[in-house]
Amino acid sequence: MKYKKFTSQDLRRANRTEILRKIYFGEPISRLEISQQINISPATVTNIVSNLLSKNILVEHGFKRSEGGRPSTLLKVNPKYGYFIGIEVGETFIHVELFDILFKKMDKDFQPLSNEHISPKQIVSMMVSGIEKVIQKANLSQKDIIGIGIGFPGLVDPVKGVSVFTPNWGWHNVSITNLLYDRLSIPMYLDNGSKALAVAEMLFGAGKGVSNITVLLVGTGVGSGIITDRKLFRGSTNNAGEFGHTTLNINGPKCRCGSHGCLEAYIGANGIINRYKEIAKDTSPVETGNQITYIQKILDEYEQGNPTAVHTVQETIHYLGVGIANLINVFNPELVLLGGWSGLKLGRKFLPQIVDTVSNYALQQSLAKTTIKLCQLAEGAVAKGAATLVLEHFFETAGESETLMIGGKVPNKRKKIIT
Repeated sequence: MKYKKFTSQDLRRANRTEILRKIYFGEPISRLEISQQINISPATVTNIVSNLLSKNILVEHGFKRSEGGRPSTLLKVNPKYGYFIGIEVGETFIHVELFDILFKKMDKDFQPLSNEHISPKQIVSMMVSGIEKVIQKANLSQKDIIGIGIGFPGLVDPVKGVSVFTPNWGWHNVSITNLLYDRLSIPMYLDNGSKALAVAEMLFGAGKGVSNITVLLVGTGVGSGIITDRKLFRGSTNNAGEFGHTTLNINGPKCRCGSHGCLEAYIGANGIINRYKEIAKDTSPVETGNQITYIQKILDEYEQGNPTAVHTVQETIHYLGVGIANLINVFNPELVLLGGWSGLKLGRKFLPQIVDTVSNYALQQSLAKTTIKLCQLAEGAVAKGAATLVLEHFFETAGESETLMIGGKVPNKRKKIIT
């Protein structure tokens, strides 16, 4: 096996990434504080900071008094350097959000998906429409956007920008980023939505400061994002976290993945609706775009004491609690976060009951060290997490991303203009 030789350029790039990350999350901060906190020599810090200042990535921001010496100049990221776009492609909607470089929300666009048999070109056209709307409404242009992150359902290859398998639409090996590059010249980054959600909660939400987190996303599908030692666990083929396709009952209902008795078949939106309709003997079809409305209808009927709704909801709480217990038993996290549009609806009403069920099935030694909460970033978390894909690349490249190949194509180079 051949190993890549670690060069001085690699070391400089690694140091630059650590320095930029430290300033981003610790600003305002002095050069000396950076050196002391990440153990990089003052000379190296000064050299790299000078380069970042020359690129307008950093700006000087006031002074800090020091005992017996001259005041230290403080540094921060230039808030006008550029913008991120995050996109959640759900199975019932497309949600586009525009953020400034410090993740202040600037604008958003939401489009429901009602067609169950939608094509890749239709999805891409809707994504492009949402991107163009938020850029225009903010009076920006494509050159102002540092990059676009996309949280996508199903199995994805983030290196190639490919949707490997999207169960709800029956897609196989669709190059999402290449289709987007036919329409846009902005760097693109694709990953699974559950993984994007986990990263967002770790950096900006309920997982800040926590090292080991498991996020369970419950919507039309069911997935999870696993954070170990503050890093996303991907597995050998980026498929770690497909927890919705763990088996609860080998003789259970058929799942859209082709197997039987998957967790998703019980707590995914289709599973909840199908159980309700079976008890109610309702054979009318429910369109994909109406799932959110239908789940809310079941919860409203639960509040009114409808026996069918009560039975359906209680079963769902039970299966959801069992699923979380399995997560705890397998991954032993410090924190479990419940998110996704359906997960949040259920969690806001029934979190104490869900936790009670978890306690019946989780190993007590593991459960004693685990906290169970709702995702703090709520409905926009996946879009925000998708935008963090761009942020991570920004840390690694410090504004040089337009020169790199992304998802199989090289986007047009953009000249960054700072005013």
